[in-house]
Amino acid sequence: MNRRGAFTLIELLIVIAIIAILATVVILALNPAELLRKSRDSTRLSDMAELQQALTLYAEDQGNFSLATSGVTYLSLPDPTATSSAGTNCSGLGGYYSGGNFHCPEGATVRNVDGTGWIPVDFKAASFGSPFGSLPIDPINSSSSDLSYAFETNGATFKIWATPESQAYLSEGGANPGMFETGDNPNLDGGKYWVLVPGNSTFGTNNFWVMKYDAVCSDGNGNYINDNNTGYQTYSNSGEPCTSANGRQIASLPGGWPIANIDHTDAVSYCQSIGAHLLTNDEYTTIVTNAVDQASNWSGGSVGSGYIYSGHNDNVPGNASVASSNDSQNCVGTDGPASCGGTGSNATQIRTYTLSNGSVIWDMAGNVWQLVQRSTMNQGDNTNTITPPTCSNGTVGWEWCEWNSTAPYVTAYNDSSFSATTVAPPNNTWTSAQGMGQLYTYGSGANQGTNAFLRSGAWYNGSAAGPFTLYLDWYTGDTDGSVGFRCAR
Repeated sequence: MNRRGAFTLIELLIVIAIIAILATVVILALNPAELLRKSRDSTRLSDMAELQQALTLYAEDQGNFSLATSGVTYLSLPDPTATSSAGTNCSGLGGYYSGGNFHCPEGATVRNVDGTGWIPVDFKAASFGSPFGSLPIDPINSSSSDLSYAFETNGATFKIWATPESQAYLSEGGANPGMFETGDNPNLDGGKYWVLVPGNSTFGTNNFWVMKYDAVCSDGNGNYINDNNTGYQTYSNSGEPCTSANGRQIASLPGGWPIANIDHTDAVSYCQSIGAHLLTNDEYTTIVTNAVDQASNWSGGSVGSGYIYSGHNDNVPGNASVASSNDSQNCVGTDGPASCGGTGSNATQIRTYTLSNGSVIWDMAGNVWQLVQRSTMNQGDNTNTITPPTCSNGTVGWEWCEWNSTAPYVTAYNDSSFSATTVAPPNNTWTSAQGMGQLYTYGSGANQGTNAFLRSGAWYNGSAAGPFTLYLDWYTGDTDGSVGFRCAR
């Protein structure tokens, strides 16, 4: 009689090891963390559709959103300091959620459908009854991750938006920003032209939205206002402030003159007025670091080959240029190639960058200067006096300084509030020769009392302008016809 022998211990161990390896491969291939993020993004899309339908039906039934205040952004984030169903201005959340035109509910009422929830609409008052038992909220709903829902209305129309977190939906949202926005008025938060930016843990940023263009002045209905020229085709905010008191509102729109002659404090306030915040330095660096890591933004067709496109900075023409709604016309108003809307043959003058998720953003390397909040791990706004970096030639005065290697170059960062990681190009061999821009600093590193950051560069800065350009001879109260801003949320 033949008797089959049992498995030996070694054979069993080999089988167990193979199963373990296969299980690991399957888990890595499936990427359960990404699957969970994608599942939550699917929930967000479903919630947006459900809220869109409910609010549309309510508006048709009741005629208006009488409990909500026009110009206020209502967040699904509960404020831990709120003590009643009235909610708060989100001051308990801190950071850029604090103050401005925000509203956060009390934790106990956040999902109520009787007007005390995060959307201040009494759905129970509708003739058909409330379409749901409780308001949907973001699956994460956390200020630390910047994941929440937002609602805004002017009393008759509305808009709701969310932020995706999975790589799959972040890429889809990059190509189609409206995917995570819904409502019947896309211009309520200052214009429909916002783009998604993938976050970067190095700078403490989560995925966020940013104005696709420099902030312009609008009538609040998606139409730009170009009636107050600084003389450089920028809108003079000192001539007539772009505020609701003047029937105006900042927006992200093509065709408008970038707002200029505005100081840092007002730029912060203006962004808050549309439920956003002034772009932080960490967000700015997140954008341009992502941009320089994309082959399509380099003249040589691969990262580090040739130069990064520099935008409008050669003073041809000698003023700011308006943006086009057509991203393929990304040299319009410049001396760039005629093939993309330019008037000449300066191949560096391409005004857009395409990010890793497909988002296209304009004028991050020229056209007008960008006011940004000084921030540490995306926690701003630091307005303490700056001790400027030292330049290799130690000039006792203000000068342009290369980021590295090419004299004169930065030799020391003297202020603990920023470092090479947070302001300089990610590759320490890249200089203005690769289109990175330069640093304007007090060469000896001596304290000059300045306290603000300007990034990017203007139409006249030439090789000094670029995605990593930083200008330090600036105060929060300064203004100029070539200095603008943009908002993020």
